[in-house]
Amino acid sequence: MATTSDPRAGVRARRSPRPPVVPFALWDGGMSAFSSVILTFVFATYVASAVASEGAVGEEAIKAAQDHGSQVLTTWQSIGAVAVALLAPLLGNLADRGGARNTLLRITTVATVVVVALMPLVALDSDYLVLGAVLIALAVVFSELAGVFVNSVLPDISSPENRGRVSGTAWAVGYWGSIVCLGMVLVLFVMPGTGLLGITGEGGWNYRAIPLFVALWILVGTLPLMLKAPRHPATAPAQRWTPLQGYASVIRRVVRAFKEEPVLLQYLLASAVYRDGLGAVFSIAGVLAANAYGFSTVEVIIFGISANLVAGCGVFLGGRIDDRVGPRPVIIGGCLGIIVLGLVVLVFPATAVFWVAGLAICLFVGPVQSASRNLLTRLSQPGRETENFGLYATTGRALGFLGTAAFAATVAIAGDTRTGILGIVIVLALGLVAFLPIRLGAAGRAAVRA
Repeated sequence: MATTSDPRAGVRARRSPRPPVVPFALWDGGMSAFSSVILTFVFATYVASAVASEGAVGEEAIKAAQDHGSQVLTTWQSIGAVAVALLAPLLGNLADRGGARNTLLRITTVATVVVVALMPLVALDSDYLVLGAVLIALAVVFSELAGVFVNSVLPDISSPENRGRVSGTAWAVGYWGSIVCLGMVLVLFVMPGTGLLGITGEGGWNYRAIPLFVALWILVGTLPLMLKAPRHPATAPAQRWTPLQGYASVIRRVVRAFKEEPVLLQYLLASAVYRDGLGAVFSIAGVLAANAYGFSTVEVIIFGISANLVAGCGVFLGGRIDDRVGPRPVIIGGCLGIIVLGLVVLVFPATAVFWVAGLAICLFVGPVQSASRNLLTRLSQPGRETENFGLYATTGRALGFLGTAAFAATVAIAGDTRTGILGIVIVLALGLVAFLPIRLGAAGRAAVRA
């Protein structure tokens, strides 16, 4: 059973009177540029649409080429998801047992920067489609693995009493970083065709140059934490570590958790379901806006910026609520809020309702994500945080198809893109139903202040 006291808190306070909270938040602000600019709004769209259809003639041929581009992109991302699922718990085990967390954090973060910096190689030519998809998938793998190690820093720089605020503030900086970076990309590279830098669209360079800017943005934002991450002592420093031993240790850990930490396993599975629903909210928002409500590209981007702004404010406030009432009420209330507002969007087809209710949904997404991260630190035994966040990533990836699959299935059944909202609502409801019976005890409540 998790407790609200952390035996390392006193040692942490003596060693680091000023924990690197700001570098921790800046890391989120830097890495968020990858998800918003590369993965969601700009570069992935360039690869799946412009690169894939280059040379195609006629409306049908262009559509077929773009459909093929989307298929190639998602196929390689699925391969990347498998890689994350296999590597996250293994490297988490190495990080905890061998004390290699900070080294692995630096390696995976720098690897993300390098892969993003290679993306300008993707020329405006359909022959480069696979290269673009592979580079994006590689960057997803490295960024998600880096996130495992960064998440495990949270209990080292916070106390149970302020962990919700620290986690929520970092999430907020991530959302706000996305806004600033996306806005700068639009002004410098995209609008009104060349951007302020004057880079023309010849050969796709106004889009191909963007990853260089994003790579620099990520490096600047993540460098402070890479330099100042608190020391993470090894739990088994004298033992030799190999991948086979690591996997054996992870398996023994899961088997032992069935007997000794059933609450942790229940939480990992339940959160994987509702977290996938949360991820689907943002991943399909642009598609929904364009296909169901007729938003133009500019309108989609404006909606995306607005969504990130609202989400940042929501998670900033949600972290403070988390400290006052605990992560369990925040997760329950946030999921319920999204479910109700999703049904409102489904029932009322007006564009104005989509704007208002859609942005209101964004208020709840961040707090649930932040509180979920906080709750896992509370449920984790000291010294096992990184390994547990590896399992957190693995379970999330293992069930990562639910949200998008439910969206696609409901659209296929009803023949209307807007009805896909129901699929996401169902996934969130299933995750909430699985979460409610879990007896979290003190881990789900506000920490008792000394």
